[in-house]
Amino acid sequence: MKLSFPTPQALLAEFLGTFVFVFVACGVVLTSQLFQDVGVVGAALAGGLTLMAMIYATSGISGGQLNPAVTLAAWFSQRMNVVEAACYIAAQLLAGFVAAFALFAVFGARSFEFYFGGPVLSVDTNLQAALVLEAILTAVLVFAYFATVVDKRGPASFGPMVIGLIVVVSGIFAGPISGAVLNPAKAVGPLVTAGHYDSLLVWIVGPLVGSLIGFIYPFLFLPSKKKKS
Repeated sequence: MKLSFPTPQALLAEFLGTFVFVFVACGVVLTSQLFQDVGVVGAALAGGLTLMAMIYATSGISGGQLNPAVTLAAWFSQRMNVVEAACYIAAQLLAGFVAAFALFAVFGARSFEFYFGGPVLSVDTNLQAALVLEAILTAVLVFAYFATVVDKRGPASFGPMVIGLIVVVSGIFAGPISGAVLNPAKAVGPLVTAGHYDSLLVWIVGPLVGSLIGFIYPFLFLPSKKKKS
């Protein structure tokens, strides 16, 4: 595959879309901790609906990936070259750090106590269980992205809605257990900024394993191209 750089517009779209998602998804955690508890369902809806809106807003510019796991899957499936994927991931991770600083500006020093809204494991959850949960749910999200956005047979116009709904139901199911991150940008920026590295690998390795669906989907579900005789 010929190496090429993504356009500045695509990188900016990935940065802005990821920033808004992390800002709202982590911000609602801080709102629950510092002001009024919005509940697990409320937090899941805030994250899922925001992601849906941002994918709709950026899909025509950058593909609306907004997630290093999705970008890795796109690279695994050879839909991006390594330079494009690296630039996308850098923009997404940078957005997570900027979102953490923006949350500090809004919520003040107390936001540091709650790791800028970053994920935490339930006291009854071990690392292995959380990693498996994050890997499975990320694989489901990546599968949905490929099935609706990448696969031309899928309902592309409904792709962002499907992905957003997966984030909502994952948040309701796994939010109290592993944080239902499914996106390293949502964990790395806030937790590293807060200096809280406990269990951070769960939200890096789990989504990385889930992104391996990018290897599998083209072989199992995309029609093979037969050579003309």
